[in-house]
Amino acid sequence: MKLQYILLFLLLTKSTLFFSQNTFDLAVHHDTKFFFTGDERGNHAGTLDLLIKVEIPIVKFIKSYIVVYPLLEHVNLHTGSLKRYALGFGYIRENLFLKKLNIGVFPNFGTIRRFDNTTTSFGFDFEISYQLFKRLSISYIHQIVERTDLKFKYNESSYIRPSSFIGFKVHF
Repeated sequence: MKLQYILLFLLLTKSTLFFSQNTFDLAVHHDTKFFFTGDERGNHAGTLDLLIKVEIPIVKFIKSYIVVYPLLEHVNLHTGSLKRYALGFGYIRENLFLKKLNIGVFPNFGTIRRFDNTTTSFGFDFEISYQLFKRLSISYIHQIVERTDLKFKYNESSYIRPSSFIGFKVHF
C-alpha cells in the first residue's frame, strides 16, 4: 500500500516539472484542542498533534492555483501514537478580500496507522492563510477526517471528526 502512495507522489511530483514555477510550500500545524485543552479520553493539554504537508503547485491561474500534496499527521496519544498518511490536491484562491489573504480547499485520501492496525481514511481541509513576509505565512486549517481507527478500536458509529489547526507555511 505504501509503495502505491510513493509511486503516485513521484508521478505527481514529476508533473511539477512541466507546470510549476519551481516552488513549493512546507506547512506545519498543531491541533488547537490538544494544544490548549486536551480531550475527554485522557489526553492532556500539550499533547503533540502535528500536521505536516508539502504543497506542490501544478497549475497556475491568474489569481489561484492547484496543488498536490503529501500529508503526515502524527499524534502522541496516551494510548499510543496515531499516524495518518495521505495524498491530496487542493485549490487555493489568492488575495481574496485582502491582499495576501489566501483561502484553500484540500480533499485527501490516505491511511491511519494506530493500534498495530491500518485503515483507510478520507479527509477534507479548509484553510485560511495570511502572508506575513515573502517566505512566511500564518495559517488556520479546519479539518474534517474520517477517523476509521475509532470505528475499529471503539466500535463507534459516528467517526467523522472535525479538528482545528494553527500553524505556518514556509514558501520555497
